[in-house]
Amino acid sequence: MTARRVPEPVAYPFHTGDGLGLAAAYREAQRTAGPIRVQLPYGEPAWLVTRYAEARAVLADHRFSRAMDAVRDAPRTTPVSPIGLVATDPPEHTRLRRPAARAFTARRAERLRPRVREIAEAAAHRLAAQGPPADLVEGFALPVPIAVICELLGVPAADRDRFRGWSDTVLSTSGATREDFGAATGELKAYMAALLAQRRTEPADDLLTALLYARAEDADTAASADTAVSAAIDCADTAASAAVGPSASATATDCPETAETVTDTEAATDSADTVTDTAAADSAADAPDTAGPQQHGTTSGTAHGTAHSAAHGAGDAPGTSADDELVELCIAVLLGGYETTAAQLANFTWVLLTERPEVLPALADSPGSAEAWVEELLRYVPLAASASLPRYATEDVEVGGVRVRAGEPVLVAIGAADRDGLRYPRPDDLDPGRDTGGHLAFGHGIHHCAGAALARVELQEGLRALARVLPGLRPAGAPTWRTAAFLRGPAELPVRW
Repeated sequence: MTARRVPEPVAYPFHTGDGLGLAAAYREAQRTAGPIRVQLPYGEPAWLVTRYAEARAVLADHRFSRAMDAVRDAPRTTPVSPIGLVATDPPEHTRLRRPAARAFTARRAERLRPRVREIAEAAAHRLAAQGPPADLVEGFALPVPIAVICELLGVPAADRDRFRGWSDTVLSTSGATREDFGAATGELKAYMAALLAQRRTEPADDLLTALLYARAEDADTAASADTAVSAAIDCADTAASAAVGPSASATATDCPETAETVTDTEAATDSADTVTDTAAADSAADAPDTAGPQQHGTTSGTAHGTAHSAAHGAGDAPGTSADDELVELCIAVLLGGYETTAAQLANFTWVLLTERPEVLPALADSPGSAEAWVEELLRYVPLAASASLPRYATEDVEVGGVRVRAGEPVLVAIGAADRDGLRYPRPDDLDPGRDTGGHLAFGHGIHHCAGAALARVELQEGLRALARVLPGLRPAGAPTWRTAAFLRGPAELPVRW
């Protein structure tokens, strides 16, 4: 271990608002031994990890805590620090995450694939009927994941524009004042609480009802909860896989309060599904909630964390009732379930149109290649505007040959780590034939994105729909880039075909 040296922090974030390239400062940081010191707009200085091996090690090290964020002046890009599920450690994290983890397994995402395909193709056909030029963000990238997550949760179609406005405010890094944030979060929390109250008296065939089942059973015993969650979510899966609307005949009252006995093997498989890459599974030690107090990060974690901040409201003290916790979880699923996928649908399309224009036409003839392209694009496109969700060392830890002292925060730059040439040769080349196994786009371990499997299905079917329905798709002008947001990407993407 090298001698203790604490350099002056450099200003961070590195990315600018334009484009999707990896900032040159990340490459410079990767040539520096160990992590570097950075200063974000708010909070204390932090160590920034940019190389893959060190990133994965920090995300997997139980000596780093997310929960300490709540009692420190955490490094962040906004006045309000993310709280809730992404700012907890086991066993609290285990308890809070269980319902969502059970709901979003790879197996269940595959059951939803036909419905996701219908939604994506319908959006593409609406765009085609509208005629060029058109905004791909407004006409496709946003509507597809919004429709998917709203149908799955049970949010009425008429209310979808409302929560989009709340989301834009909640996920802004500088465009909203604390008062704006407080107003939007209060309205969002009240809306979700009212929707949950309605589901208590009028159960439906959706995930909100399934989560209510899970919470009710979890109050008794975790074992009975596992059985009830499987029954409720399987029923919700069946309904969500069909066209949602007046023709859907099943309701939650058709769902048995208990299902077939869930064996330990099946329960373990569902848990493993949550953290499994379709390209390559993480090691068994990374299985969420079963391997001790490990701490991991996600590309979409800040969006989820800010959603939890929204549920609490700016300035609320940590620690909530069971009802408030359920509201938080539902808000995180709602916002996190569409915001990141919508951004990446636009990002992936822009990258392919400008860097590999031959790919979308080829996908029309060879749709099976979408899986490989999505995995490579997940690795290649740095989605987050900056690293977030600091991990605090609970004891002295060596990271890349540098001693991180107990109580110091470490940030993991996932986008840079996934472009580390020591892990991925020719990291700046788009190569769907490479081994993308272990990429960190969805995080790693217990904070691995619970919705990763569903996001993959949406991204794959989204690209396939564009290839099939809009042959000749190409840019119709320069995009307008998002600014003051956690996630990078076009706010408007003009296209023609």
